[in-house]
Amino acid sequence: MELSSLFSSLGGPLGDEILVWAVAAVAGCICLVAVVNVLDMFMDNSNEMG
Repeated sequence: MELSSLFSSLGGPLGDEILVWAVAAVAGCICLVAVVNVLDMFMDNSNEMG
């Protein structure tokens, strides 16, 4: 299989779907890290108060 045929097949609808899912996965990971950091801040504040 030549590289040009591989890239032309990824340029179609399958390539677009892979790109959308990859961006969604990265955004989900970033949101998960943000939520964990916010929860950690709340836990630290409640421990300092009590």
